[in-house]
Amino acid sequence: MTVLIISFTNLRSRWFVLGTMLGAVCLSVGGCTRKHYRTQADCDVEAIYQEKRAEEAWNLPRLPGIQVDPRSRFFDPSPEDCPALPPPEPRLHGYTLPQLATGDPRQSVDLAADESADLESVDETTEPEETRGESNPDTTPQPELIPAGDRPELIDPGLIDPDAQGTAEQSQIGAHQPIIVPPYSEFKSVAPSSSDPSSAGKPKQVGAATPSVGTMPVADSFVQQTSAVQLVAPDAADGGQPAAELAVNEDAAAEQVDAPEELALPADSEAVDSDSLGQLLQNAPSADADDATSSEPAVADDERLEDSDAQPTGGLRIVPIPPEYWGRIPQTCIPRMLEFESVREEFRRSYPNATDAEIEPMLSDAPRLTLPNVMELTLINSREYQTRKEILYRVALRLTRERYDFWLRPTRRGNGTALNYTHSRFRGLTNNRLAIPTNAAVTQTLCTGGQFLASFANSVVLTFNGPQGFAADVGSELLFDFQQSLLQRDIVFESLTQAERDVIYAARDLIRYRRELFVDMAGRYYNLLLTYRAIEISSQDYFSNLRAFLQGRAEYLKAGRIPRIQVDQFEQNALRSQSSLVGDCNRLETSLDRLKLAIGLPPEMPLNISLSELEALTTSDELTVTRQLVQRTKTSLLETTAGRWSERDSVVNGATVLVDRLMDTLRVRNEVSGIDEVTDEQRAATQLESILALIESRLQADQLDAIRRRELSGDLPPEPMIRFARTVDLIDAKLAQAEAAIGLRALMRQVESAESDLRDPDAVPADPVKDEGLEQLSQQVETYNRELDQWIRQWETAIEKRRLDELETLSKRGDPLLQQVDRLDREAAGDLLPDQEGEMDELIAKTVKEIVDLVDQVAGSDVGGLDEVDIDDDEAMLTALVQRYDLMNQRGDLADARRQIKLAADDLRSIIDIRATHILRTRSDVNRAFDFTFDDSETRLSFALDTPLNRRIERNAYRTALINYNAARRALIDQEDQIKFSIRERLRQLRLRRTQYEIAVASAALAYERVVSTRLQLQLAVGNVVARDFLEAQQDFTGALNSVAREHINFILERIDLFLAMEAIRLDPNGYWEGVDDEQLELPLRPPFLEANPNPYGRLAPCLMYSDEIRSLH
Repeated sequence: MTVLIISFTNLRSRWFVLGTMLGAVCLSVGGCTRKHYRTQADCDVEAIYQEKRAEEAWNLPRLPGIQVDPRSRFFDPSPEDCPALPPPEPRLHGYTLPQLATGDPRQSVDLAADESADLESVDETTEPEETRGESNPDTTPQPELIPAGDRPELIDPGLIDPDAQGTAEQSQIGAHQPIIVPPYSEFKSVAPSSSDPSSAGKPKQVGAATPSVGTMPVADSFVQQTSAVQLVAPDAADGGQPAAELAVNEDAAAEQVDAPEELALPADSEAVDSDSLGQLLQNAPSADADDATSSEPAVADDERLEDSDAQPTGGLRIVPIPPEYWGRIPQTCIPRMLEFESVREEFRRSYPNATDAEIEPMLSDAPRLTLPNVMELTLINSREYQTRKEILYRVALRLTRERYDFWLRPTRRGNGTALNYTHSRFRGLTNNRLAIPTNAAVTQTLCTGGQFLASFANSVVLTFNGPQGFAADVGSELLFDFQQSLLQRDIVFESLTQAERDVIYAARDLIRYRRELFVDMAGRYYNLLLTYRAIEISSQDYFSNLRAFLQGRAEYLKAGRIPRIQVDQFEQNALRSQSSLVGDCNRLETSLDRLKLAIGLPPEMPLNISLSELEALTTSDELTVTRQLVQRTKTSLLETTAGRWSERDSVVNGATVLVDRLMDTLRVRNEVSGIDEVTDEQRAATQLESILALIESRLQADQLDAIRRRELSGDLPPEPMIRFARTVDLIDAKLAQAEAAIGLRALMRQVESAESDLRDPDAVPADPVKDEGLEQLSQQVETYNRELDQWIRQWETAIEKRRLDELETLSKRGDPLLQQVDRLDREAAGDLLPDQEGEMDELIAKTVKEIVDLVDQVAGSDVGGLDEVDIDDDEAMLTALVQRYDLMNQRGDLADARRQIKLAADDLRSIIDIRATHILRTRSDVNRAFDFTFDDSETRLSFALDTPLNRRIERNAYRTALINYNAARRALIDQEDQIKFSIRERLRQLRLRRTQYEIAVASAALAYERVVSTRLQLQLAVGNVVARDFLEAQQDFTGALNSVAREHINFILERIDLFLAMEAIRLDPNGYWEGVDDEQLELPLRPPFLEANPNPYGRLAPCLMYSDEIRSLH
């Protein structure tokens, strides 16, 4: 502030001077506004941020300010410079998710949309929608067949048929009739085998595999298939039934199927609350209540299923979970379970009339966050992150103060004026005096470490009623002072030097904290996905064990087929799996609340996470596990061909299993790669599958023909029943062979057409379905099938009406039909199959070789699985040592400690100061405030020396500085070693995780086959398998599935940790690292050391005259 003082001798200007002084005083008293100071501080700090980024351009991204995002939970809408206190009343649900740049999390699961999208992927072999689609409210849902999509076991019906155990031919027939358990995606509704005598000797017709309706992760399909089939021990009285028929207990199946009733779901689209959901499940009928009425529905169910011409006869079926057991699950757990399509399928079986639109409100309607959503919300609401930004801001504010000392600035105090009025009376004399002292001063710390001071002092004394009347005394003084320390100037620079370096340290700490925050949130997110995965696996494990318990109880109560102890074991395992499921749901809720706290959201806020990432991970796992199954099947097939080549049936069946699993692998590989078109490998596998189906039908027909010839050519005339049954079996097998041949020819035409299109895209392709020859053959097959059905009905009618004298004639009516079918079979097969036995072996060997070659070709693909950890340890360690921010700060600390040695050594020396002062005054004979003259001035020069006679404290400080430097040097070495160790340890853990993942995949594949094997052996009472063996296999399988998911996610997290340890994570503005989606393990390019560390030991403040020793350190 400048105060203008003029001589009061000019009375005309007196009022002008007073007015000017009054205005200046008002301006000085008011000062600037709060907003001005706040915005000025923000501008200064932002300028420092930009400057430091320019100095460390390779390392530092844009530094964030401390302004709170308006979308934040702790954003204060009140004025920043005069904030209002928040309302003291507690509030719940006071915050809603804002709009996010990373996507809208307010998306619900659209079941109808998902189903329609999935149905588009069903190929032409899928049965019509009316045969498998919407349930009829007036009918019970049809059970589902387990078709020939996968063949883990080959079981001979002769093993369970007492009359066939001694017949080698009958045992060989069973080799072509395996009981199979396919992936879940291949289940389709079929009618179970009836007790119709016409089907007693009929070969099992396995329906065409239905493609996957929706993307089913590996654990979904494997757990589904291990939980879907009942466990039934064979009855001695039913020993002559087919093997597949023995797997279904009619009473228990009807009891389970008829239990579901219409689900009374709310009509509106709002989410169902816990009370309504509990009431809904509690009103469901219990399984025990249906026991008394289970027999009649079973008969009706069989009759209804027998009338379904669209479904093949025979097979296993999925029994719905009784609604009573849904009610026993905690209400908070059901919405979490229904997140998965596999569990929704179970729910639809229990409530067949429930549509997707009715199930959708039962799902959680909370916002579903992806990992980018989580990171964006964390940067918006994290209180810890805001605190870290404020720490950096405070450090930068300190630097602004230190820099200000080196500017020419007004002094903090002593710049102003005063009015001192004195009224005195002495011996009756009155004296009134007005004194107006005014001072203004500026100072600056110079680049040499000296101090400069310039001050102006003005004194105005007005005397009223004095001896001389009115008198004025006006005088001013100018002071210029310079002081310089000769030996300790580095000490003067130290505050600024350390403040400059502290900003860099704090900026690096903030950037690394953001990366560590991402790693922490990613770990929480992926662990939540793992918990979700555990819920799905535990749900299917619970369903599997519950089915085993219900089936065992039914068998124990109604037939006494199994001992009570096995029923208790089943029940104990069901309770264990239910407890595990409930625990997983509770653990999920706790993890979600912890995630909210880490983000900064209120714990009561409804929140969910998107499962799209989990679906991608499980699809990748499915590909890896299916590949493992393919390799295991291939190894088994090669062992079979090498050791038992004469057993053609086993070779063909093993090759069929291998092709089926290869088809699954190719399907999942296309899903992972995002390929919608049919690949060449899929075409080749489909053709090989058709060739195997033709060979298998040929082998089965030849075996049935040999059995028929032997039984009809005996010494005694054959019984009409035997002639009829063997003729029906043979006709049916030959018709199946003709159908397989027609299908193979149609497929070959399609391949030829596709190759023709590649050669000549403009050519009009021929439709193989419209081919006249194939069309005619297909019509003949349909005609002969109708004739066969008519003949069977005539036989059944004669049996029912007890016209036994007609059986002899009826049994011979099939001979002409057999001859016609035989001619059709030869015409359809033609040159596809050889006539000689040796040529058949050559065809089988050729087909097996082509399959093995195709498997090797697919196995060499780089799609799916986890990358090899082929990383050089030394290169990874060097990359970390070059780029780590904490190591850079540690180097800076070492330089700071070294600089303290120099400063402490300076204190040991003498203190030599020089000082120069000059004072100018106004003339004393005139009252002029600015009339300075050298005639009235003063100059002072001084030299001060403080000898180091007593430096005990400084000596101790110096020795301490030396110790601190050595400690800092050891700390740097330790930090480097810790970084090297962390890199090596993370690489070891990464390799371990990959190995553990491969082991888990192999264990899952083995456990899958073990579950299937033990279940079938338990069903057929083969060997010494008991319920405990199946339960142990089921537990091992569940654990293996959990291990696959856990090891995959652990591998991802270890990879993220490795990249963090190498400081290779680069975040986008929303705090997300895009490299998390790429599971490759390629090391980032290591920059040259001086590019990544342009100032290894930090920078000094510019324009300061440091000593040579200090400059040499930096």
